[in-house]
Amino acid sequence: MGVPLVRDYMSQKRERVDPQDAVISAIELMVERDVGSVLVVDKDERLVGIFTERDLLRHYLEAQSKFLYLTVEQVMTSPVLTVPPSMPLSDALALMAEKDVRHLPVVDKQGKVLGYLTWKNLFQRFSAMVRPVTVRQSPC
Repeated sequence: MGVPLVRDYMSQKRERVDPQDAVISAIELMVERDVGSVLVVDKDERLVGIFTERDLLRHYLEAQSKFLYLTVEQVMTSPVLTVPPSMPLSDALALMAEKDVRHLPVVDKQGKVLGYLTWKNLFQRFSAMVRPVTVRQSPC
């Protein structure tokens, strides 16, 4: 087995919105699907942004009364930090740690979304690989 690559650990991200969608619709989708982010894609399915719980909190304080009526484009994070599927997983994890991001879209050369890495999914997958260790106490 070679070096683990991003493509081996990415999951599919189905939660996508249009840049012109209202923020409230993005929030409703996040709540309905119990996810912390939605990808913002254009009509050609190219990634143009990401809207996360962090964006929600940051921008809400700036525009409380009109926040829910803004478009996703007005509050999304853009440009988005992305990785190719051929990147070694260790490099992607280092990038996530360095840039303090919990969501990392995987895109092709044209910017189309192929998959997604999240701390939560990676942690769940790695946790399943680790066998429980029984700790024995020595008699006193």
